[in-house]
Amino acid sequence: MSRYRVTVDGQQYDVDIDNPHARPVTAEIAGVAFSVDVEPNRQNDPTGPDAATPANAPGSSTQSTGETEHSKGLTAPIPGVVASIAVTHGQSVKRGEELLTLEAMKMLNVIRSPQDGVIETVHVTEGAQVSQGAPLVTFAPR
Repeated sequence: MSRYRVTVDGQQYDVDIDNPHARPVTAEIAGVAFSVDVEPNRQNDPTGPDAATPANAPGSSTQSTGETEHSKGLTAPIPGVVASIAVTHGQSVKRGEELLTLEAMKMLNVIRSPQDGVIETVHVTEGAQVSQGAPLVTFAPR
């Protein structure tokens, strides 16, 4: 496992990355695992994995493996068991607000909203096992 320093919306994080060449990359930030997209930091090294964006980190400004560009749905960034659900159909949420918690490898991973919006559908139930990429919630069209 290698340690990297990444910057997300001006805030620096020290992350542990097992394999920076895997896709998606799994990065551990403060004990929480995230799937991340890794892109070269063109300012410093056009080939190195110096810039990473946590998939569901609060303040993340890029599309992640958890949100698809074409749908307004959020998918599981990692496989796990749905430990709790904090939202319901029709509920308004703000960017960064907790949607649900996934338990993976005995760790609780809070999945946060990547945007302001209204929850159209919650696709999972508490106790359900989900695989990476499984739909979690869908946002209503704006």
